[in-house]
Order: sequence, then structure tokens, then C-alpha cells
Amino acid sequence: MGEQEGAERWTADCVIPDKGFWFAPTVFTGVEASHRIAREEVFGPVLSVLTFRTPAEAIAKANNTPYGLSAGIWSDKGSRILAVADKLRAGVVWANTFNRFDPASPFGGYKESGYGREGGRHGLAAYLKPAGAGALPVVERSRAKRDRVETTTKKEARR
Repeated sequence: MGEQEGAERWTADCVIPDKGFWFAPTVFTGVEASHRIAREEVFGPVLSVLTFRTPAEAIAKANNTPYGLSAGIWSDKGSRILAVADKLRAGVVWANTFNRFDPASPFGGYKESGYGREGGRHGLAAYLKPAGAGALPVVERSRAKRDRVETTTKKEARR
């Protein structure tokens, strides 16, 4: 579909297994915002390259989609990364890397790419319920217990 709309396709020359559903890594250049490969979620090793001249133009193009699972920003300027990341409508924004996860961090989409969060305390919250009336959620109880232990340890250290 990308080539039919005017984009140029490059596909890696690699061996694809005979069994299963496999697709060689592919890059499309010359992609316009109106192309289907720029507007629809493509799952697989496919990259659609859209060009931009300013960070504001890049942000506008990135947000011009009903999806928002993740985004990646590459820059040698940390302040630019933070400024752009703050304006992107994506569930996860990676800086100078892509698809690296911290299991303690929540993960989830934005807009039509997902609802809610998985991983970290945010992901556990949907599976927890209080033990009784007035009880703190499990995560809060463990934090309160840790704080009591730290306070006790500090008192003992003063003696």
C-alpha cells in the first residue's frame, strides 16, 4: 500500500522462516501524512519516515493520528527531549532509545492504542482491593510499613 501511494520501499534481504507469519524489516521513505502507512497502526518491522523542519512540525505530525502507543525522540539536547516529550500524546516516550522497559514503570497506550496501564504499581492497582474498611491498599500498606521501619531504625541510630 505504501508504494501505491508514492512512498519508496526498502526491504532487508534476509531469510524469512517458512512456517508462521513473518515479514522482512521494511523502511518507507517519502511518506506523506495522508498515506495510509502514516495514519494506520502497522504492526511488524515497518518504519514510515516522515520529514520535518522544526520540533513544532514534528510534534504536529506525531500527534496527527488516532493512535498513541509509544514515541521515540533522538536528540543530543536533553532540554529539547523534555520539551518535545511533554507535548507528545503517547503512552510511553523513549529518549535516545526505543522499546526499552523498566518493569517498575507503568506502560500503556493513549487514544485508540490502549486504555489503562500495565506494570509497576499502576498496573497492579486494578488487581488489588482493600482488606477491610479503612484499610490501605496493599501498595500503601507496604510503603507505610517501610516508613515505620525506617523511623524505628533512625531512632535506634540516635541512641
